Amino acid sequence: MNQLNNDLPELKEENHPAEGNPSENKTNLPLLNKVRQNYGVFGGLSLLFGGVFAFCFYEAGIGLNMFLFVFLTVLVILVAMKQLSIPIKNLTWAYLIGAILLGLSSMLTANGAILFLNTVGMLILLELALLHQLFDDKQWDFYQHFSYMFLTVISSIASLNLPLKDFFEYLKKTRLFQHDKIRSVFIGIVIAVPLLWMIIGLLSSADLLFSELTDSIYTFIFSSDIIWILLMIIIGYAACYLLLCGFTARAGLTEKSGQVKKADSSIAITVLSLLCFVYLIFCGIQIFYLFAHGLFVLPKEFTFAEYARRGFFELLWVTVINIILMIISTTWFQESKVTRFLLTCITVSTYVMIGSAVYRMLLYIGAYNLTFLRLIVLLFLAIDSFVLAGVILTVYKKGFPLFQYCIAVTSVFYLIFSFGKPDYLIASYYVRQNQEMKIGDVLYLTEDLSLDAVSVVLPYLEQITTYQETTIDNMNERNDQDRYNQESYSKDSKDITDDWFDTIKADYYERIHMAYRKCDTGYEFRNFNLSTYLAEKETLGINNRK
Repeated sequence: MNQLNNDLPELKEENHPAEGNPSENKTNLPLLNKVRQNYGVFGGLSLLFGGVFAFCFYEAGIGLNMFLFVFLTVLVILVAMKQLSIPIKNLTWAYLIGAILLGLSSMLTANGAILFLNTVGMLILLELALLHQLFDDKQWDFYQHFSYMFLTVISSIASLNLPLKDFFEYLKKTRLFQHDKIRSVFIGIVIAVPLLWMIIGLLSSADLLFSELTDSIYTFIFSSDIIWILLMIIIGYAACYLLLCGFTARAGLTEKSGQVKKADSSIAITVLSLLCFVYLIFCGIQIFYLFAHGLFVLPKEFTFAEYARRGFFELLWVTVINIILMIISTTWFQESKVTRFLLTCITVSTYVMIGSAVYRMLLYIGAYNLTFLRLIVLLFLAIDSFVLAGVILTVYKKGFPLFQYCIAVTSVFYLIFSFGKPDYLIASYYVRQNQEMKIGDVLYLTEDLSLDAVSVVLPYLEQITTYQETTIDNMNERNDQDRYNQESYSKDSKDITDDWFDTIKADYYERIHMAYRKCDTGYEFRNFNLSTYLAEKETLGINNRK
């Protein structure tokens, strides 16, 4: 990739005459120049991308359209790389497949948080695929990866004038616009448009029939649907072409991490020594008191909420800070045996903190039940522990691809989480603990959890209806208990009437039917979501069994 140009070249009217083999000369042109000089190909790809973007997302939710969009985006990237004569690298395939799997996950779940995280993950993986494909990132550290992710986006924004400029340059080169008469007709149309606008306005005021005719035509041409669709096509076209220009403009720029002068290790040793001293005291308390003598037994002066909630988030932040400090120490400071020893001590301490954080979260879940946020926090801690292993590995093994390792660990764990239907797992946990169920629990199952949990929640609601009288008495009795403390639902203090469950169940059925109707009419097949479809089938199955 050394032949790639660093600058943003001006688009020339014609290629320079080739010396020797013309095809070889064209292949060795700078990448950005190849993109702009072959506007018919890359501009067409960008326009196709804009059409796909509008088709998938105009007045549509998230479902099948997300999978189609990411799949077609990957195809656009593959075609673009083929036109640039760049073979697809192995790691690029991994990034692209990961993005496609996230798109598939979006079609299989109705959880809004997962849909959002899937979208963010897809964008990151697609950007990493382009970075790895166009740059030599083998020697990049964390800082270089993040800086290039940011700089390529800035480079794309800086190319904001290129889509329109290259479009007109391409038009001027086409045979159609090189013909004098065609060019004259086009100029005449441009001049006539404002004149026609004024004349039609005057004639419409003069005659009602003509006014009705022009109004109907005007309403169709300038309808909000057509305007929004055209706008989305233009946005998609511009975004795709800008990204192609932005990435290819910087392709080949590589900094060697070995050229960066590292700071004196004494600075890192001082900071890490002080941290190690504090961590050893803290971890000693965890090991010799909490884990050894207080396992699942809290100190008397603390409640579950005070201990688990106040301790957990602080530990979570400390583990993140430790990982960041370890990465900074290995990247910006000189290596030494003392630094390695201190980083090893911090690693062990951080694992103790992760274990303590997991333990506290389990206490919290045991006291206040399982929620999506608590489940995703446990996921984060699992990722945290594996990332920490990669960080300490870089201390002893120079050249370890830490960034790629972190991306792989995060992707694998999150894909398992995303495909695992966490809302279903949460609902199953609640139902298994049904002897502890109260109003807030039922409301959480029916209002907060997505339709991924329908196959568990609906049978439970039917069971409550069957044993309604006994269940109501039990739940009214438990309603006076202050298990939720500051996390209690606003409806926890409400007395349960005989028809309360019937109302909850009716609302839940209506929620399922409304979600299903949105993706079961006409062009809304784009919204097809397997979770919503199965939820509707579950309601039909229950009704048929009655």
